[in-house]
Amino acid sequence: MANKRRVLLIGWDAADWKVIQPLVDGGHMPNLRRLIERGIMGNLATIQPMLSPMVWTSIATGKRPFKHGVLGFSEVVPETGAVRPVSSFSRKTKAVWNILNQEGKTCHVVGWWPSHPVEPLRGSMVSNHFQTPTAPLGKPWPLPPGAVHPQDVAESLAGLRIHPNELEGDMLRDFVPRAPEIDQATDKRLLSLAKIVAESASIHAAATKILSTRRDWDFAAVYYDAIDHFSHGFMRYHPPRLNWVSQSDFDMYSSVLGGGYVFHDSMLGVLLALAGEDTTVILISDHGFHPDALRPESLPNEPAGPAAEHRPFGIFVAAGPGLREDELLYSASVLDIAPTVLSLFDLPIGRDMDGRALTAIYNEAPPARYIDSWDMVEGDAAMLTGSEAGSSEAAAAVIKQLADLGYIDAPGADRQHAMDQTVREERYNLARALADGGRDDEAADMFAELWENWPDESRFGVHLLQIQTEARKVIEARATMELLRVRKRATAEKSIVELREFIEQIRKEQQAAAVEEAGKKAAGGGDGAGGQASPADAPATEAGPAASPGEAEGLDQSGAAGAGPGIDMAKLSDQQRHKLRQFRAKAGTNPHAFAFLEGSLLAAEGRWREALDALERVAGVQASQMPALHLKRAEVRMALKDTAEAMNEYSRALELDPVNPAARFGLARAALARKDYPRAAAEARAAIGCRYQFPQAHLVAGIAYWRQELHVEAEASLRAAVALNPVFPAGHRVLAMFLEKVKRDPRGWEHRRLAAESRRRIREWKAGIRPEGQHPAEYRASFGESAQTERPQPATLPPARECVVIVSGLPRSGTSMMMQMIQAGGFPVLTDDARAADENNPKGYLEFAASKHIATDKTWVAGAVGKAVKLVSPLLPHLPKGPPYRIVNMRRPAGEIVASQRAMLNRTGKEGGKVSDEALTAIYERQIVSSRTFLAYMERNGSAAVLDVSYHEALEDSGKVAERLRAFLGDTFDAGAAAGAVDQSLYRSRKPGKSSAGKPPLTNDPVK
Repeated sequence: MANKRRVLLIGWDAADWKVIQPLVDGGHMPNLRRLIERGIMGNLATIQPMLSPMVWTSIATGKRPFKHGVLGFSEVVPETGAVRPVSSFSRKTKAVWNILNQEGKTCHVVGWWPSHPVEPLRGSMVSNHFQTPTAPLGKPWPLPPGAVHPQDVAESLAGLRIHPNELEGDMLRDFVPRAPEIDQATDKRLLSLAKIVAESASIHAAATKILSTRRDWDFAAVYYDAIDHFSHGFMRYHPPRLNWVSQSDFDMYSSVLGGGYVFHDSMLGVLLALAGEDTTVILISDHGFHPDALRPESLPNEPAGPAAEHRPFGIFVAAGPGLREDELLYSASVLDIAPTVLSLFDLPIGRDMDGRALTAIYNEAPPARYIDSWDMVEGDAAMLTGSEAGSSEAAAAVIKQLADLGYIDAPGADRQHAMDQTVREERYNLARALADGGRDDEAADMFAELWENWPDESRFGVHLLQIQTEARKVIEARATMELLRVRKRATAEKSIVELREFIEQIRKEQQAAAVEEAGKKAAGGGDGAGGQASPADAPATEAGPAASPGEAEGLDQSGAAGAGPGIDMAKLSDQQRHKLRQFRAKAGTNPHAFAFLEGSLLAAEGRWREALDALERVAGVQASQMPALHLKRAEVRMALKDTAEAMNEYSRALELDPVNPAARFGLARAALARKDYPRAAAEARAAIGCRYQFPQAHLVAGIAYWRQELHVEAEASLRAAVALNPVFPAGHRVLAMFLEKVKRDPRGWEHRRLAAESRRRIREWKAGIRPEGQHPAEYRASFGESAQTERPQPATLPPARECVVIVSGLPRSGTSMMMQMIQAGGFPVLTDDARAADENNPKGYLEFAASKHIATDKTWVAGAVGKAVKLVSPLLPHLPKGPPYRIVNMRRPAGEIVASQRAMLNRTGKEGGKVSDEALTAIYERQIVSSRTFLAYMERNGSAAVLDVSYHEALEDSGKVAERLRAFLGDTFDAGAAAGAVDQSLYRSRKPGKSSAGKPPLTNDPVK
């Protein structure tokens, strides 16, 4: 049956149960109601940051952004330095449709973000640039190249697109009943609405055309972005009316959001009819959207600021043959969708995927099957290779749309500045994704570097402070807090000066315009005026006095459109308004935010009373909209043993956000402390229902069940806690006590041992002692018996003399130095000396020219058995199957590699690539992650053994590294001679220092 299954995946960006439920109950979404009744539904937890291109790519791949490579809304074209929207080239791993394609399945993908240019699937693909209008109504509107596959259906699909200007006011009455009353010359919101509706209808038309005419398919995915756009544009007017929304706006636009959801329900009905009852249908959203009191009045002053309106839970519905009916699903994540689709087709799940198959949707769950990585499976995956040469007209239109939405800043004329800004935001998003994925150390380093390079961007410092505070690194956190105050004060002072200058510039421009207008009227004899008007004749609001320092500092710093001194706000351009809001935001300091950060830090320091005093200073409207504030106050109250007030704070957080696992868990802890065991168990279950991957909640549930002598439930909960997190000292300790005292099971000692081992590993981890080549998730997964049985150990390789020894790493990571060590130790090296020694490498490069062409010529590899050869890491995936490999992988921070390369270029008088160091560092960081993934795969399948060597360790302790080489290459290797090959005079014998920009100074560059 599995081979005959057909799956339709439908994406509604930003759809939220809080909006849907009243509409379904009121009979306004009958198609969704029928789908829910014959299937299973639940919340879908998202990932951070909640930016649609990143999350939808995680949905399609089952991987976090630092694995799949999509890091925001825009990116830099490597060949040109131009800024373009993220594209299908941005994704560095297979999507589920690529996997299905190589397994012989026919797939249709319509509108997915990002999917331009299209991939040559066995079925068809319509990109996310298909629906974007690039010309006025009545002018030619050609499809952008790469928008449709196959090409023979492109023309018929292009004719189905709807231009926004084709929709008249009367046609939008389902969204705005009083649409004809709107003066569209002054109110552009109706045009914005028309654009959303037209583009969504265009995607729907393409999807229905494909599904109705190309019916022999196995998998189809259709993505609609309209609910997200409806919400960003019109959620503020959604009932109930908030006090900062005018009554007139509310009366005019309060029906838009509901109309948008009803519109989607109608489209859903068509898709369901075309798919048929035998098709498995999955309907999802990437995140939700606050429709209640949590709607923010103003947005953060940063690119992608509108994401602050998002809610961390989307929707999930699944119905089809063999699936449960009319039931609830708990603890699903956006990372689980791709693995679940694979399980529906009876295909194994990649161990490099971060999600799991949602087996709870089945009546009878299939057995779990795994594969190391689908990326290493050969076959026709229909993935694109290479990159685009530059941005197209359609790409420029999409960039403009994203800028208009506020997701990105519009790139300016200065290409280098635009590129640096784009790379900055990519790295910021990458750092947030790393933190969300548990890789806090890497995230903290990245936030610190970003903040050093852009000290005016307080958000980088705030994220760094939050990581340090959560990790209880209170000394570092206190230093960061003080630096945050200093830098914010300096930024505010600078911005006040810039704000004054900007206001004065606007005032002069408006005054000059008023004089010119008055002169025109005088020349025309209007109103009996005679002669040339003087500046004094201009209206007072336009030609008022320049802003004083006090007035400038007193401007509305929230970014709201208040009047500025001496200027007419009604005459400002959109660009001027945006710039004015930015200056206002940077010129102000938010005392509530600083009080919250200070309270959190004081709590981490154990200064509970002072922490509570600081948190009490967070007051007003902001406090009422901050569940995090109530959670932090509750945490402090718990530390002070005031469990009653702590429960009140947790309850207040739940009033604002009923689906908050932290608040539910807090109530469970408080109830446990008060010996209210039934409530503790109930609240812990509720927390687990919000987020199943919550080992602490399973532990509290287990203890609460134990106290009620519900021993079966207690054991199940305690075992779930340590299964979800094998490195969990408290979980192992309590389970050991339970087994010994209740079950009289002597195996309790094993969990006592694991508790001690967990504490040791945690201490090592905090001290920076990590297993070589492992990331945090892999490190945790390697602990515990169950994890060990799931990950097979690599096969034993033959001796090094029967292997091809590869020395790999990025250029300037120390590969030449390592080749020199291996040669000195007596192991044969494969080199043709085509590149002679020079001032950059006085002891030689020891390269083999043919290795650079391994992508097209692999014949030389067979002759490399028993020898060491240099191969840069981007070429590793081209290694042929056959000979066993031993790979020495040189590791060096990407920022240092870039600085070393820059120094080498300076010495040779060459310019190098026209890309900033920041951009190049970001590219290399991606390559490092990719190389680690590939090497881990080679180890797991037994085709290679890998020795990771730190560049700095080789310099500082060459003897230790040489001994590791002897163990790796064989006892005949001369470790002493190898260590002696490292010439400290060439390498300056120390790590490079740090410059003020957080990068090694170029003048202190060690030779490779």
